[in-house]
Amino acid sequence: MSSLQVDSIATSSISANSIATNSIATNSIAAIGGGHVDGAGKVVQFKEAVLTTQTTVSNGATATIITLNFTPKFSDSLILCQAFHSHDACSGPAANFCNSILYAGTTQVGRADAVGYNTTKVGDARFQYSYSGSIASWGTTSLEIKVDVLAGNGNWTVSHEGRKTSLLVWEIAQ
Repeated sequence: MSSLQVDSIATSSISANSIATNSIATNSIAAIGGGHVDGAGKVVQFKEAVLTTQTTVSNGATATIITLNFTPKFSDSLILCQAFHSHDACSGPAANFCNSILYAGTTQVGRADAVGYNTTKVGDARFQYSYSGSIASWGTTSLEIKVDVLAGNGNWTVSHEGRKTSLLVWEIAQ
């Protein structure tokens, strides 16, 4: 003999010709009706890319240091992008600096400018910084999210001594 126990089901519609099972037991089923997560502001998905390889960007150069491909589940979500640099280093005590820039495809989403610029420092100074930005979903196709670093007035090292640099991407229901 089969049994079915349900405390609550929230949905806009259910259509089935037959359900064959020995037992279904649940305390709550919240439907994804109309293509949305049950509640604005909730996280739909999260992805992280990590760099732990020390990477030096030469003076005047720009390098892509982290990338990930992200596919939104819904076309009306907010996409939050965050970059975290836990241990960057400059090449000397001069006014060298870096700009770190977040892109979703070719659209700039966020940036940290002049990190280390005009800071009294010794050679090989270390920096920890983070920044973020958001963009409306571009639909439900994959798009490259990336972090670029530009070195100015000297070389700049990302993930110095193998420390973690991260790119985090969140899809938030609206």
